[in-house]
Amino acid sequence: MPRRSIKTKRSLFPDPIYNSISVQMLVNRVMKNGKKELAYRIVYKTFRDIGDITKTNPVEVFEKALVNVAPKVEIKPRRRAGSVQLVPRILKSTDRAKANALRWILETCRKKTGISMISKLRNEIIDASKKTGLSMRKRDELHKTALSNAMYAKRPQTVLTAIN
Repeated sequence: MPRRSIKTKRSLFPDPIYNSISVQMLVNRVMKNGKKELAYRIVYKTFRDIGDITKTNPVEVFEKALVNVAPKVEIKPRRRAGSVQLVPRILKSTDRAKANALRWILETCRKKTGISMISKLRNEIIDASKKTGLSMRKRDELHKTALSNAMYAKRPQTVLTAIN
């Protein structure tokens, strides 16, 4: 019997305007210090701008960006024989991949300085949907590291086929 309690997955309600759970996840991660109203304002203004620029549904552009940035594998450091090996593992859960993609998009937005969060988020989402941008570079670096360390995985061939 495990000492820790088994964590149950909490379900999110979709956001009120776009009726999308992914948009609600973005709002929750943009939010700082419990200021959800400000997070809603930032995300909705960003989506309005994305719709004006691309002339398409902004939720579809955002979903496409999430799919593009979402990694296929993750790397866990394991200690074997006195050294630390980076062991790649295939992500079967789309929730974990989507969470990583959201985290990377927001990290790259917060690293940039000089412009508003709305324009930073808008530019990063549009770039990610076109398979460019800093968050895509982060995913590519992770996949490159996983390829170079595929020999440490239990099934190296599955890691190679998942990335390529």
